[in-house]
Amino acid sequence: MRPAAPACQTAHRRAPYPCPVRPGRGQPLAAALAVAAVAAGCGSGAGPPRATGRALFAENCAMCHSLTGHASSRQQGGDLLGVQMTRAQMLEFVREMPVPHRMTSAQQETVADYVRSVEARGP
Repeated sequence: MRPAAPACQTAHRRAPYPCPVRPGRGQPLAAALAVAAVAAGCGSGAGPPRATGRALFAENCAMCHSLTGHASSRQQGGDLLGVQMTRAQMLEFVREMPVPHRMTSAQQETVADYVRSVEARGP
């Protein structure tokens, strides 16, 4: 069975312009281009770079809190190094804090995990 001819070839025996689609031609090229376009986006990290817990803490928390083990009168939130919280408690703490840039749930988890990892290392 032969594939159906494009509309420009069936409607006119001889089109006054070149038919943009010819049976059997261009299909492998189109398929290869489609595969290349999909593959280009896979694993390339095309999304925004994932911020580290340290960077997120510095950007959103460091104006009020520190992780040095030394209290500072310039920081109203105090030092968090000595505060021992479970992961759930730390995550709730991070969610309740007023921050200059709204953080996603994933970013909040990253900050909570970062603070807990610094606490685990100690001063």
